[in-house]
Amino acid sequence: MGRDRFGTCLGRVIELSDHDVSEILEEQGPTGRRFGEVALQLRMCRPEDVWAAWWHQLGQALEVVDLNATGVDAQALAHVPRLVAEEFGAIPLRAFGNQLVIAVGAESLPLAQSHLSERLSKQIRFVLASEDQIRDAGKRYYATPERAVLP
Repeated sequence: MGRDRFGTCLGRVIELSDHDVSEILEEQGPTGRRFGEVALQLRMCRPEDVWAAWWHQLGQALEVVDLNATGVDAQALAHVPRLVAEEFGAIPLRAFGNQLVIAVGAESLPLAQSHLSERLSKQIRFVLASEDQIRDAGKRYYATPERAVLP
């Protein structure tokens, strides 16, 4: 089973006409930017709409990400203590309310899926990344003293 295109997911969150989609795609083509970025720039949606669409899309199928291209939101780090991230071979990428997107390696995925949501008291969607990238990101982003979990 595949997953819906991002524009389809965003169309479930906000009303997008065929003309809106065409305008976004026309702008997106030469720039190579993501559909949601263009929709935001054109003021067709809000950041929380893009989040909701991505959250829905991630629930359909695992996405493989390049952490060097995706980056890590420092605010997401505050939701996952360093020791927990190390234990599960995970790095939090994005956070919104009670929802977290966490990158794990393929080998770490089953254990993370079984325990992290309950352990962190959060709704979690997982993406896959190389274990080397996760390890490097952990060293880089958790270089400061232990981060506390936000209430």
